[in-house]
Amino acid sequence: MRALRLLNTPPEDRFDRITRVARDLLDVPIAMITLVEVDRQWTKSAVGAPARELPRNKSFSSHVLAAGKLLEVFDATLDERFAHFPTVVGEPFVRFYAGQPIAAPSGYLVGALCVADRVPRRLDSRQRRSLRDLAAWVELEYAVPRSSQWERDAERARRDFVSVVSHELRTPLTSIRGSLELIESGRFGELTPMVAKLVGIAAKNAGRMVRLAEDVVDLHLMQRGKLHLRLATLTLPEVVDQAVLAVRDVADRASVQVEVSCDDPAPLRGDADRLVQVLTNLLVNAVNVSPPQGTVTVHCGTDGAWAECSVRDHGPGIPQGQLDEIFEPFVQFEVPGQRRNGRAGLGLAIAGGIVAAHGGHLGARPAEGGGSVFEVSLPTTGPDSDRPWW
Repeated sequence: MRALRLLNTPPEDRFDRITRVARDLLDVPIAMITLVEVDRQWTKSAVGAPARELPRNKSFSSHVLAAGKLLEVFDATLDERFAHFPTVVGEPFVRFYAGQPIAAPSGYLVGALCVADRVPRRLDSRQRRSLRDLAAWVELEYAVPRSSQWERDAERARRDFVSVVSHELRTPLTSIRGSLELIESGRFGELTPMVAKLVGIAAKNAGRMVRLAEDVVDLHLMQRGKLHLRLATLTLPEVVDQAVLAVRDVADRASVQVEVSCDDPAPLRGDADRLVQVLTNLLVNAVNVSPPQGTVTVHCGTDGAWAECSVRDHGPGIPQGQLDEIFEPFVQFEVPGQRRNGRAGLGLAIAGGIVAAHGGHLGARPAEGGGSVFEVSLPTTGPDSDRPWW
């Protein structure tokens, strides 16, 4: 019952609409939707009588649930089960009652759609069928919002679990990586070639796991709208220079040349470290898909109120239908000849979130002559104070 999240909630038109239809269709003065808890009956919707809370042992609906099917009472004053009920001996002086049980999405019976009159009467077969159909409508109203809530809760639980695990893993993994790097350096004694090789592999894998944990934490912060930006005045050429410097070793090992051309862009407000993270990710991806002796081209400039930067590679390109999907978390596409970088497909999702946090946009398109172009657009006028973004 509590899982439905309907107990003690205000009236809702989606339920009031059903009771109004029930009243008019069955030609009765009173219609209600009730919920039966452990010790009470609670009214979610009522027309023709005030909504009220009753002890469970004084409620018609508890008998409906016990029967598990339509319950019809010709004259409650003549039925010893109900003659003493407060709604029979007092306002609204119920004589006739009919209730159809209502099931929650789990299948458990949780309440009833009820109609009542102040004079004895019976329903005909058409009216009984209508009451059953209207009760099914109530069940749909229970199920659809609850199903969406279950999905939202499950997604939130998944994100929270992944974030907690990442936080808990990051510290010990960082310590493990640092220790392995110290051993690898020979500071504590010379290593045999085989031991040095094994320690090097372990250090590399520990570093990869630390980066993965950091990526998941960043993604979690963005999904919760709590990515912290340390804003300052900067220009895109400054960011590009730092990013190119960060990927120089990667580009050299891949025999890929990175060429930069920048106009004189307007200054903007941004988090330099986060924007370097964005462009570094784009550059590493471009290098990884480029052939040996290939070129990655970076250009930045200003277009009206926007500072723009593009990263173009000469790789095999990304199919048009997949250009939007590549910004989703954990999405990776196999590109022929692409060098493996040991990441989990979070880089572009994080880059897009960082750019969005700056009020900008990150997109991709096929390049003329082959390859892909990733474009970053940032407003030249942004937040005017250093503050967290949420």
